[in-house]
Amino acid sequence: MPIRWTPGSYPKARRSDHVDTYQSATRGTVRVPDPYNWLEEHNTETDEWTSEQERYTRAFLDQIPDRDRLEQAFRASVDYAKFGAPTLHDDGRWYWSYNSGLQHQHVVYRSQDDTLPVFKDGSEPGEIFFDPNVLSDDGTVALTHFEFSKSGKLLAYGLSQSGSDESTLYIRPTDAPLNKRDDNQKLPDEIKHVKFSSVSWTPDSQGFFYQRFPAAQDQPSTNGINTGADENAMVYYHKIGTDQSDDILVHKDKDHPTWMFGITVTEDEKYLVLYTSRDTSRKNLIWITDLKKAKFGESILWQKLFDSFDAEYTYVTNDGPIFYFQTNEGASQRKLISVDVSADAVSPSIVIPERKDALLCDVTRVNKDHFVVQYKRNVKDEIYICDNNGRELERLYSDFVGTMSAHCRDTHSWLFVTMSGFNTPGTIAYYDFKRPEGQRLTPFRQTKVKGLNPDDFETRQVWYPSKDGTQIPMFIVRHKSTPFDGTAPCLQYGYGGFNISIDPFFSPMFLTFIQIYRGVIAVPNIRGGNEFGEDWHLGGSLKNKKNCFDDFIGATEYLVKNKYAGAGKVAINGGSNGGLLVAACVNRAPEGTFGAAVAEVGVLDLLKFHKFTIGKAWTSDYGNPDDPNDFDFIYPISPLHNIPDRVLPPFILLTADHDDRVVPLHSFKHAAQLQHMHSNNPYPLLLRVDKKSGHGAGKSVEKRIQEAADKWGFVAQSMELVWKHEK
Repeated sequence: MPIRWTPGSYPKARRSDHVDTYQSATRGTVRVPDPYNWLEEHNTETDEWTSEQERYTRAFLDQIPDRDRLEQAFRASVDYAKFGAPTLHDDGRWYWSYNSGLQHQHVVYRSQDDTLPVFKDGSEPGEIFFDPNVLSDDGTVALTHFEFSKSGKLLAYGLSQSGSDESTLYIRPTDAPLNKRDDNQKLPDEIKHVKFSSVSWTPDSQGFFYQRFPAAQDQPSTNGINTGADENAMVYYHKIGTDQSDDILVHKDKDHPTWMFGITVTEDEKYLVLYTSRDTSRKNLIWITDLKKAKFGESILWQKLFDSFDAEYTYVTNDGPIFYFQTNEGASQRKLISVDVSADAVSPSIVIPERKDALLCDVTRVNKDHFVVQYKRNVKDEIYICDNNGRELERLYSDFVGTMSAHCRDTHSWLFVTMSGFNTPGTIAYYDFKRPEGQRLTPFRQTKVKGLNPDDFETRQVWYPSKDGTQIPMFIVRHKSTPFDGTAPCLQYGYGGFNISIDPFFSPMFLTFIQIYRGVIAVPNIRGGNEFGEDWHLGGSLKNKKNCFDDFIGATEYLVKNKYAGAGKVAINGGSNGGLLVAACVNRAPEGTFGAAVAEVGVLDLLKFHKFTIGKAWTSDYGNPDDPNDFDFIYPISPLHNIPDRVLPPFILLTADHDDRVVPLHSFKHAAQLQHMHSNNPYPLLLRVDKKSGHGAGKSVEKRIQEAADKWGFVAQSMELVWKHEK
C-alpha cells in the first residue's frame, strides 16, 4: 500500500526578483528570471533551507515499508571480497587492491617478495601496505593518487576529503606500510591544491611532476565547500624534501586560463610528454622534450608535435624517437599511428588502421615488441595480442561478452586481463609470453558473490529506433523468473555524454532489486557517448543534445511496447550528465511515461553551469550560454528552465554538499522550482542532500548502501512494488 502523501507541505524557499540577461542570435536580448540565485551561495540561509529539505525528505524515506529491508538486502549483496589485478612495481613486490566486503575503502596489499601471490579463499596473502580506512572513522578520506618512484623506494599518494576533486599529495617510504592512523612515517612534504592531475616521477626518483590550481582567492565557507571556477592550472616539479613554495613552475598558459595539462615521463625515461586540453572534447595538444637536456622551468624548449586542437592524441609508447599515438584524426573509430620525432617534419604513419565496424579503445605495449589492443564492437569488448607492426596474432577469450581491460607494462613479459558484465562478477586472467603457445592464457582469480547467484540472471542486447530513425543498442538484464507479460518493473539507467561509453557492469544492488521485485534493468547506449566513436558522441552533443533525450525516452517506449516492462513501471536513473538526462526526460516525455525518476548530482542549470568549478570545460558538449548561437539551442533544453505545467512522476534529486564537480546548487535550485511550480503535484518531488560526500569518487561502501536503500526504496514505493523474493 502506498504511504500517505500530502501535497503542498514542502519547505518554503524565498523567491528573489533576480533576472539574468542573455543574448540570442534569433531573439536579441533575453531576460531570464532566476528567483533562487541565492541558493548558489553557501551561507546560513542556504544551509537552513537545505537542512529543512533533508529533514523533510528523510521523514518521507524513513517511513517507506521496504526501505530497511532493502538496506539489509543490499548490504548482504555487496558483502563479498573484491580485488584488482596485481602489479609488479619497481621495489620488486606485487601490489593489488582488496576489500573484504564492507570496508569503507579498498585496501592496498603487497607480496612479501617478487613471487606472484597465490590467492586462496578465506585469506589474503602478503601484507597490508596502505589502508585508507585508518585515516577516518566514517570512510570519507579516499586514496586518489598512488605512484611509485623509479627506485621503488618512495610512494607519492594523494588523499581527498569528503569526495572532493581536490587532493593533497604526500610521500612515504615503501618500507613503511600505512596500517594505523598516526604512524608518523610519511615525509614532511605536503603538496596542496592538486586537481585533475597525473603524478609522474623523474628517472632519478628525486621528484615528480604534477598539476595544481592556485589557492582559492575567496576562502571557502566554514564547511569546506568552494564553487569558484577552476582556472589557471599550472604544471610544477616537486623535489623531495622541499617545501611546496619552492616547487619549480614548468608550464602554464596565462593567455588561456581554462586550459589544463597532463605530463608524463616516457617508459624509456628519455622524454617528457605534455598534454594540453581546453575542454572535455578530448582534442588536445602534444608537446615533448628531451628529458636529459631539459632544465626544469618555464624556459623548457618543447617540440610541438601536435599543436592544434583538431583531434585526440594519446601517447602509447616509443622506441627511441619513434613515438606511437592513438588518435581519431581523420578516423572517428580511432587508429594507431607512429611519428619519428627526430625528423624535420611530423609525418605520421598508420600502424593500425581504423576499423569501421569496431572502436579502437586502448593500445598498450607489452613484452617489449607486442601490443595489447582493445576494441569495442557493438558495446562488447575484444582484446587482441598484436606484433609490433599491428598484425593480430591472437584474440583473448573470444567467447566472452562484456567489459574487458588489460593491465601490463612495456618491459613485462606478462599481462592480466580483467572481465566483468551485467551478470558476471570480476574475473582476472593471466597471460605469460614465456609459456608455449596455446598455454599462455590461464584463469587467475574469480570473484565469488555470497548474496547473489549470477546464474539466476540473463542478459540480452536489443536495438530500437529513436525518434529520427537512428538504431540504438540497449542491454536488458532480467531475473530468470521475471515475467514477459508487460507487468514487470524496470530500472532504466543512462548517461549519453562526454565521449563516455556505458559498458556492461556488475552491480549487485541493481541485481538484488530486480530479484526482489522480479524486474529488469535496461541500459540504452544512447548518443553522446563513446560506444561508436566520435560521430556517435557528436550525435548527442551541442545542438544535437536533444537526441540523447529522444533516445532515452524511446528506450522506455520500446520496453513497454515489447512487454519487457509494464506501463508506468519504468523508473529512470542517471548521474551527473545522466542527472541532466533524467531531468530533461521528465520535462519532455508525455505524462505517465515514467513510474519514477532518480536524478543524481545532475547538471540542471544549463545557463550557469560554466560559471562554477570545472564547468567551463563542459561547453564542448553543452555549448556556451554566453554565445548567442549556442544560447538558442541550450535554453530550450535546460531542465531548470523548462519544467512543464503538468503532472510530474515521483521525482527525487540526489546531491552532495561537497560536490565540487557538479556543484549542489544545480539540484537546490531545481528542487525549489519543482516544489514551487508543483506544490500540489500528486506525487512527491524530493531533494536528498548527502553530507560529507562529493560527486561520487571515493564514496564509502556504507554511504553507497544507505543511498541505494533510499533511492530504490523511493522507486519501489512510488511504483507500488511488491516484495516477491524470499531466501
